[in-house]
Amino acid sequence: MDMQKIGVFLANLRKEKNLTQDELGIQIGVTNKTISRWENGNYLPPVEMLQILANTFDVSINEILNGERISDGNYKDISEQNIQSALIKSDTVIAKHRKIMNWVIAIVVAALYVTISLITLKWQYTWIIWAVYCVYRTVESIIIYRLNVHIKSK
Repeated sequence: MDMQKIGVFLANLRKEKNLTQDELGIQIGVTNKTISRWENGNYLPPVEMLQILANTFDVSINEILNGERISDGNYKDISEQNIQSALIKSDTVIAKHRKIMNWVIAIVVAALYVTISLITLKWQYTWIIWAVYCVYRTVESIIIYRLNVHIKSK
């Protein structure tokens, strides 16, 4: 999906309806700044807004995601491309959030380790926190691996 192309398409559709960004924003329940971000290609409209935009402009969601009107002959191929592109983008976002979450967990565990050790002045007991964290990461890795294998086998 080309976000710039989608943005230009949305701007053209809005102009065809003789709407300003303010007017469109009021009509669909978002700010004019949000409309501007979509039209500049900085952000994609969220899934729930795609249907609203499609209804407002009398186009399909696939046409919005493609950034242009689609002829009947190309509809199936372009639909497949849009779905594949959305899945790839979704996987990328999930992987990014997973990495962030892993860092947050590691920092919290390290902070707990240091805090408990300082309070108790017994560093030998805090190894339990590290052991729990290691078990958690191992189980998480196994689950992710099995999910990926299961998804790929379909």
